[in-house]
Amino acid sequence: MKITAVEIHEILTQFHRYHAGNLFRYHGLGVQLRTIYIVKTDAGLEGYGESWGPAPKQNPYARYVGSSPVDWIGSAADLPMNMAIYDLMGKYLGVPAWKLIGPKVRSWIPVGGWTASQPPEAMAEEVRSLSQRGYRWMKYHVDVLQNAVDQTEAMQKVAPKGFKIHYDFNGNSNVDAVYPVLRELERFPIAGRVEDPIDSIDHAGYRTLRQKCRIPVLVHHAPADFFMVNHLCDGVMAGHAPVGHAMRIAALAETTNTPFMLQQCGGVINQAFLAQEAAVFKMATIDHVSLCHLWEDDVTVERMPVVGGSVGVSNKPGLGVTLDREKLERYVKAPRPKQSRFLVRVRYAQGPTIYFRFNPDAPGANLRQLHPPHVPGPFPGYGNAVVSDFWAEEGSPAFEAMWKRTESGPAFDANGSPGGSTAVRP
Repeated sequence: MKITAVEIHEILTQFHRYHAGNLFRYHGLGVQLRTIYIVKTDAGLEGYGESWGPAPKQNPYARYVGSSPVDWIGSAADLPMNMAIYDLMGKYLGVPAWKLIGPKVRSWIPVGGWTASQPPEAMAEEVRSLSQRGYRWMKYHVDVLQNAVDQTEAMQKVAPKGFKIHYDFNGNSNVDAVYPVLRELERFPIAGRVEDPIDSIDHAGYRTLRQKCRIPVLVHHAPADFFMVNHLCDGVMAGHAPVGHAMRIAALAETTNTPFMLQQCGGVINQAFLAQEAAVFKMATIDHVSLCHLWEDDVTVERMPVVGGSVGVSNKPGLGVTLDREKLERYVKAPRPKQSRFLVRVRYAQGPTIYFRFNPDAPGANLRQLHPPHVPGPFPGYGNAVVSDFWAEEGSPAFEAMWKRTESGPAFDANGSPGGSTAVRP
């Protein structure tokens, strides 16, 4: 069997209505778009893969054409092609993909939801929605524009018993700044684990946190082998890991008795492959993240319902999912939405309120670690008394006046009223 072509299809499906506005303004089209890959063969079989985000401008997988799928067994590159290759081999042999990775150790895979950092009431709605759909975990990146403790308090109020939060702290802080926040989070039963709480070079800091903090500590952007061997973490995030890399992490995890998780962003095709991988890795016991819950619809005939926080592993050939061609065509043609004008509004409890423009589709745009420079207020941190939102009242006198003031950069009002202070940035 030889690969004859790799088709690339960029699709846009709708986010769920309750979070669509916030996610679109926070991450833009870079999160909402997905790319579906169809790998064709001379045997008439097709393999399916997908990635998160827009389609590449040029086909990066032309080198696969003319090769056999078995040439890529255990590849540590090209996660979307991993999916399609194992899908093809499984279909050709009439076996599920997990049989080509290793013996199965579980038939149900723990999974968690994901979202962006939002105001407390929006975070509560995320928990409410996910828990109603069978999830027991939710991951999100904390950011310096929100107070993680206030968010947690709001989520705790609506969470069913046993629901947990996975906090990603971005790996950009230190013990002195993060530990007071973690100590506050320890008060809440919903606080489940923290990822990358401090910079990965601070090995002594990780030892300190493991000794003092009751919340399990995971690492992602760190040398996983060093952290596992030296017992500097309670678990590992193997994010966006091609199957060869995932196999390596799985072996290290089993050797050091360290649990780990996979995070692979996409829809049902992506989650189906993740489940096939996690089915054979003994220590893959931490709730895996796939993001397929973000969208109202998908391009597969099959869905993967969450039951008790888990999804079932298919025993059908390959990944066990098939494409809905009508939906694929529809979502390829779906109009791409444009951003309307909005301002990020950062409101500190005792002032000031800061306003700035943000384009989530600009190259390198990243709101979660962004705090406008040259403005007053406390040093950015995860425990500040602050709440931020997106202000989008085009046409109103107050919004239009502030939009004009932010033309050359961030502006602020000492009393938090857009019509109040005339202070501008230095």
